[in-house]
Amino acid sequence: MKQDKAITRIPVAIQLLRFGIRSLSAISPSLAGRWVYHLWFATHRFAEPKRETRWREQAQQFTLPHAYGPLAMYSWGEGPTVLLVHGWNGRGTQLGGFAAPLVEAGYRALAFDAPGHGRTPGNCSTIFRIIDAVNVIANEFGPVKGIVTHSFGAMVIARALQTELITEKVVCINPAAQLDFLVDSFCGTLGIASRTRKAFLQRLESHYGADIGKQISADENAASLAVPALIIHDVNDSEVPWQQGERLANAWPGARYMQTQGLGHTRSLRDHKTIQAAVDFISADK
Repeated sequence: MKQDKAITRIPVAIQLLRFGIRSLSAISPSLAGRWVYHLWFATHRFAEPKRETRWREQAQQFTLPHAYGPLAMYSWGEGPTVLLVHGWNGRGTQLGGFAAPLVEAGYRALAFDAPGHGRTPGNCSTIFRIIDAVNVIANEFGPVKGIVTHSFGAMVIARALQTELITEKVVCINPAAQLDFLVDSFCGTLGIASRTRKAFLQRLESHYGADIGKQISADENAASLAVPALIIHDVNDSEVPWQQGERLANAWPGARYMQTQGLGHTRSLRDHKTIQAAVDFISADK
């Protein structure tokens, strides 16, 4: 009998990692947990599609000094700054579709490649390094009128707003809300056994504190924010389920929640209705 459901093929690299972790776990869950800990912070780069190349070529490109290497920067237009923040393993040009509408609305659209991402040096990163990069950029090019984030970027900005960052409006597109969700997704992808997962989390907590989940989960940080927010999530997002966006919207006082359909995790960043909703939200009461 023919099956209609498509079979998801697991990349060879992931299969090899699974085999290696499983083999080491059988010998020493502690050593396997240490390996997983290092994999957690590793970043990966993907080919830049032609549309992003066009957006990048239309931008003013430069670098900004940073403790973890010069940040690759992309700037379009003039006016109050709207900062574009990509997700994990992403790059600033992924949000290049927001540039022209923001410029038309009278803003300067400013994107960057986070430490260990895109054209910024490094092969690993942490949320704290990215937060520091955001603060450096805000101090250099602020005041920041608004911020548009994608995916993991919501965690970065929610935490940054609890420390040093100041802005007037925030838009989060297909956001991850909880550290627990990221850990579950990561461990599921790599087929990590429970004992190895426990060793990994113990190492994570020993370095960053037993309250690391509360420190960086976007819903935890958003709960006490007074900054107006628009949360947009696509119901067909297979990487970060829409329930994460709904959870963040419910936790963020006064946040608006908008749901889209048929865009998935990254196509939202080039969807005209999504982009216009973000620009309208930021420019309201201008």
